[in-house]
Amino acid sequence: MKMTLNEEMTVLKIVTHNPQKMRHMETLFTREQIEKRIKELGEQISADYINREILAIGLLKGCTVFMSHLLLHIDADIEIDFMTISSYKHGTKSNEFKFVQDLDTNVNGKHILIVEDIIDTGKTMAFTQDLLKQRGAASVETVVFVDKKSRRTHEIAEPKYVGFNYDEEPFIVGFGFDLSGKYRNLPHVYKLSD
Repeated sequence: MKMTLNEEMTVLKIVTHNPQKMRHMETLFTREQIEKRIKELGEQISADYINREILAIGLLKGCTVFMSHLLLHIDADIEIDFMTISSYKHGTKSNEFKFVQDLDTNVNGKHILIVEDIIDTGKTMAFTQDLLKQRGAASVETVVFVDKKSRRTHEIAEPKYVGFNYDEEPFIVGFGFDLSGKYRNLPHVYKLSD
């Protein structure tokens, strides 16, 4: 059910696992803002990839909602695959990362579009970009739903396509973003406070 503007502006309360502790959520990006921006990104990507086939690689699990909406707005030959990467502690070297799920597709000679929900420190993105280049990708670009550039600690090829910039401290949930695995299915992006 669509929320009214007054409801959008209201601070929402959601009970977490502990009913005594409430989470306050304030709308950061509305569904309408998100859909408009995703459409614009799709149009930009479509224009940039005329006569080139795209291999869109989603980084799980965060990319799922954003990626599913974005793909509908890309007018190009597109193939999709997914990978899940986790790091050991504060690892930055390849032996400090592990694949929970690797790609099924050979990336050699392909034009890669990494699809990510959020980039902050850039640690995982730096590793992913380097890995795909080492595997022989013809090109590697990144589209990110939310970029927290002020938190960057690792050098990366900056995303060519950015949905929104967000450099505030409060944690965000909704439209794919989670808190302990919850709230990915909320229709808007909210910022949390205790």
